[in-house]
Amino acid sequence: MLGYCSNSPLRCKNARSTKILNQVDSCCPECHLFLVPAQDISQQLLADEQFLRLSVVGTALMLLIAVYLYYLHGT
Repeated sequence: MLGYCSNSPLRCKNARSTKILNQVDSCCPECHLFLVPAQDISQQLLADEQFLRLSVVGTALMLLIAVYLYYLHGT
């Protein structure tokens, strides 16, 4: 299981470094407490990329609408 040590950073060096551990028994090799599952980073990056693209497209669309309305009422 991929995960982080669930112990306090003051008690375990793996928790202090926030190192991702890969253990079969789901326990920290240093303090033997359970691991907190690590999130799948690729899914989060994909969601962030989609949000960024939507934000850029929305901003460009708003800018084009503002310029169109400016020229429409300016003439």
